[in-house]
Amino acid sequence: MNKLFENHWFIKIISFFIALMLFLMVNQDNLNNQPSAVTPPMATSSYTLEDVQLTAYYDEDRFAITEISESVQVNLRGPQSIITLLQISRPSYEVFVDLTEREAGVHHVNIEHKGFPNELSVSIVPQFTRVVIQEKKTVSIPVEVDLVNQEEVAEGYSVGTPIVTPVNVEITAAEELIDQVAIAKAYVDVRDANETIEKAVPIKIYDHFGNELHLDVEPSVVDVRVPITSPFKTVPIKISREGTLPDGLSIDSIQYEPREVTIFGPQDVINDISLIEGIVLDLSTITENQTVQLDIPRPRGVERIEPSTVEVTIELTEEATRTIDDVPLEITGISEGYEVEIVEPTTESISVMIRGADELIERVTREELQAFIDVSQLTPGEHDIDIQLVGPQNMVFETEISIAKVVIRENEDEDE
Repeated sequence: MNKLFENHWFIKIISFFIALMLFLMVNQDNLNNQPSAVTPPMATSSYTLEDVQLTAYYDEDRFAITEISESVQVNLRGPQSIITLLQISRPSYEVFVDLTEREAGVHHVNIEHKGFPNELSVSIVPQFTRVVIQEKKTVSIPVEVDLVNQEEVAEGYSVGTPIVTPVNVEITAAEELIDQVAIAKAYVDVRDANETIEKAVPIKIYDHFGNELHLDVEPSVVDVRVPITSPFKTVPIKISREGTLPDGLSIDSIQYEPREVTIFGPQDVINDISLIEGIVLDLSTITENQTVQLDIPRPRGVERIEPSTVEVTIELTEEATRTIDDVPLEITGISEGYEVEIVEPTTESISVMIRGADELIERVTREELQAFIDVSQLTPGEHDIDIQLVGPQNMVFETEISIAKVVIRENEDEDE
């Protein structure tokens, strides 16, 4: 058929035929008035239009039509030329019912028509139709978010409570349809989701039996936010110190909050993290009692840390000193098969001077102090090694002898 319409000879023939029909219609009266001409009788024919859409005119702002015939049959009778022209040209005709003056209720109304050629007689089957008009009603109902494939979210991730905006939607329809409305839903697929979902979602309306209702909804689309939380773990934090306080000042106390943070990320990453380090307090910038905020570094692979900062409160006091004698000097890290001798100092204990807040240093006991040398990385022979001092926090420990001289030897074989 398409090829036929593309043929220019076919188009020319059809155009000629239409022009001829129009000429005959326009000049019919002139031809009939010619005394010397013999006018042949005009052929009469009939034609039926099936399933013609029935249009209704009514106050759409106030009413809704719940029952009406969707289509009708139109029977045409008249000159064959007019019917042929109608078939070819498809003029703009309409079959309708006028309900503009009708109120809510049941009405039997005459079906009208317009746009058909005047030369044709028009009969419509059925001639009347039953129409049910109802008042429109508007209700507001909350939107429920239905999460699809929730069990298939990315491994280790969890789904939070969805947030929908706006919370309610308005439905406008005939009263009997409004009474059927049970729920408004928005569907969000969370399969393989590993981050928060934010998207616009169309609204679907259902009756009490789960059947979808196709009604006017305002708005028809809502914004939905579905929090997707990665695996998390709570771990402590450690604050390191660098620099020194100005002369004459000592730390009375250091407090920080929080002491633990929550880390979020892939399960295999957070499983290997037991402590957050790398938070550094620079003592050289502290000149008075104050609170500072420090950033908490995010380990590689961790998505986020909550909270991301820590508040550190430092209280200072005037520095005092105290010396504790006879602190044992210990040796650690002796490898099997070796022995270590301390050449200097010649005593097995040393004196340790403590600098700090007076109240703090007065509470320090000898048992809380540790002086030691670590020989775990040394080879046999004579070595000078730093003496390390360990004690309670917020104090400085010093000794007059900071370096020990040791000799490391292999044990002699007792069997020789």
